[in-house]
Amino acid sequence: MKLVALSTLFWGLALASPLSMEHELEKRLTWVPSWEMQVTPGGEKVTVHGTVQEVYARMAELNPNWHAEFATNITDSEDESWIESAAALEKRNDWTGATVMCNKGWPPIIPSYYQNGIQHLMKVPGQPRNDAGPRECGRVACHKFGAVIWCNDDDKPKTLESFKSIANGGIFIWDNCNTGTNNAYSGQAFHPTKWNVILRGQDCAKAYKNEKNEKGPKTSTPPGAPPFGVTPPGGWPSDPPIKPPTQHCDIY
Repeated sequence: MKLVALSTLFWGLALASPLSMEHELEKRLTWVPSWEMQVTPGGEKVTVHGTVQEVYARMAELNPNWHAEFATNITDSEDESWIESAAALEKRNDWTGATVMCNKGWPPIIPSYYQNGIQHLMKVPGQPRNDAGPRECGRVACHKFGAVIWCNDDDKPKTLESFKSIANGGIFIWDNCNTGTNNAYSGQAFHPTKWNVILRGQDCAKAYKNEKNEKGPKTSTPPGAPPFGVTPPGGWPSDPPIKPPTQHCDIY
């Protein structure tokens, strides 16, 4: 029965039209990250909502020296050597036993567009906290045409050790789905402790503009759900869950 259910799920993904898939995605992104950040070293803390790039921009508005004081400067480069080095050096023990799906419904993009978000998540302080799931997803990074999304598949709130755990999920996808320099791809990695990370193509400038137009200026309260989502149209596993396939993505 599990094999039949999995076959139905993936045939549904294969047969769905791009428009119907994107419509389904738009309904799923319901959680907006909240970040508790220090304005100055040892100083007051403020709560900011949005992607890591939006948070960094806001902190620089509050303190023009913020990047230098917190050593968070990120190089905006199209060179993939950084992420290649990170993939080689980072053991990523917290992703042992994870499974991955490559190019299954998410818009693909070249990996250099993911690099900015992964670098930001490697350096940002604090712990990511997500509401109870399943299907509780939010965009944590978006740069140019590449988005990083974090989902909680558990039925209780989820707190991770650091945002680096999400970044490592992105590198895990890079390891398994990238087949060559500047080869466009997308992917979703499922962690054994019931959460997952998605790398997908996304017009970030358009998404930010839509958010601003639809939600108005950002305030101290979280804005509504962003205008796009992340869950495959075939649906998420029921209870008991159907485990995602364990084969390497090249086999699909």
